Amino acid sequence: MLEDVKKRLKSLGISISGEPSSQDEIMLNFCIMKVTNHINNQTNLSEIPQGLHEIAVDMVVGEFLYTKKSMGALSIDTLDFELIAKQVQDGDTNVIFATDANSTPEAQFNAFISYLQHNEVDFVRYRVMLW
Repeated sequence: MLEDVKKRLKSLGISISGEPSSQDEIMLNFCIMKVTNHINNQTNLSEIPQGLHEIAVDMVVGEFLYTKKSMGALSIDTLDFELIAKQVQDGDTNVIFATDANSTPEAQFNAFISYLQHNEVDFVRYRVMLW
């Protein structure tokens, strides 16, 4: 899962140190264990099902970014939060951007973290009853 997490981080424009003893690598391994245990506890399974793999990767990335931000070790200024088109009209070309006066880069980053961390609704299909 570590390589998938690194690929996901890279796809988001976030690079980490590639050395196994680096602080980022240690933190990533901890986040992987934390998310794995959380999913296993919620589903009562001993392994993460294949159908939850991508969700687990996103949850690890979310946990990693949240931890880095909380420690003051992540600069969100380098992340791209360009405006998203809310409406596009073809005739006479009209584009309206989804803007919010209170939407700071930090608020956008926090919303992104929440998206990555998912919720337990994704686990319902895989939950097993224990007696």
